[in-house]
Amino acid sequence: MKSLADIALEYIESENKYGIDKDLYHYNCAEVLLNACNDYYNLKVSKDMLKAVIPFGGGMCSESTCGILTGSVLALGLIFAEDKPSSNEKVKKITSEWLGIFEYKFGNINCKELKTSHSDSEFGCRPLILEASDLLEQVIGRYYN
Repeated sequence: MKSLADIALEYIESENKYGIDKDLYHYNCAEVLLNACNDYYNLKVSKDMLKAVIPFGGGMCSESTCGILTGSVLALGLIFAEDKPSSNEKVKKITSEWLGIFEYKFGNINCKELKTSHSDSEFGCRPLILEASDLLEQVIGRYYN
């Protein structure tokens, strides 16, 4: 069975089949995480929602909060948030845990800082996306029924 990181890698590499036009088919970090979670957890996310995550990539297009986090937090909401009325304590706990694990593991949640410390000239943020995907799958696995 494929892991969440395997599916994330498929999204990252999907642009390669477009040759010189590959930049037109690029998925940013937030898109990769939400799309991969959508596929892996069968979330049935609409095309509009998948499109809505685009500005969260690259730290909300400003190198602020990492798109890996924003995309994955959207997925956590889709997986664990309850319908109203609700206190949503479970999703709050899982989200807080996920953010803490991410920051502990990578030393920051800021896109600009993470790009400096965890990306490389050949693969960009791919290693960070894949490692974060593995960690996210572990966190979700602890709570997913």
